[in-house]
Amino acid sequence: MASNQQTEVTENAADVVEKIRSRIGEEVFFTFPTSEGNQNGILKDRAIIESDNGPQEVPYWDVVDLIEFKDETEQWLRIGYYRKPGNKLIWGSQTTITEPISVWKKIFVNAAKEKKWFRDLLEDVMKELKE
Repeated sequence: MASNQQTEVTENAADVVEKIRSRIGEEVFFTFPTSEGNQNGILKDRAIIESDNGPQEVPYWDVVDLIEFKDETEQWLRIGYYRKPGNKLIWGSQTTITEPISVWKKIFVNAAKEKKWFRDLLEDVMKELKE
């Protein structure tokens, strides 16, 4: 091996999760496509789930974020994802759904009332949490 040849260092999954988690406490920015303006908040907490969507060349991590906005009375929830093509970790969610927690509750309740498959999912989640 030539002395000037570089060895590529790859991060393991735990390192990537730690890098994703390191954003907690930092500012997040929302830019709206119309005249609604922009909104900045603080990432208060984050759940990170390594995505297991079968064999793929690019690994993904899903995140559920808890965000606090200065002029809001309640915290907000955002669901997004990161992807890592090669050695570069990228926020992949250019568009996300970010709503106050009360709106998420309304979404989940209404979807569960309307769609049995969604209600079944929530019941499975609750069953697993009790185990």
